[in-house]
Amino acid sequence: MEGVALSPKIEREADKLLTQIARADSMIIAAKAGARAEGFVLGLESARALNDATIEKLYVIFDSATEERLRTLAAT
Repeated sequence: MEGVALSPKIEREADKLLTQIARADSMIIAAKAGARAEGFVLGLESARALNDATIEKLYVIFDSATEERLRTLAAT
């Protein structure tokens, strides 16, 4: 989560979600993990827990991680 200032609790949860995406062993599991991460960010956004710029960065981080994992899985 470089470049994103998060509270320790939110950062731990975000790291767990990124790990789930990275370790997904099928495209379905990767897509589900990506959707879970998107829901996490949506919850933070709805609760106004973070500023808009940070929310946008989180969406980009999780979307990029999910897309990369899906590309990797599709290539195998």
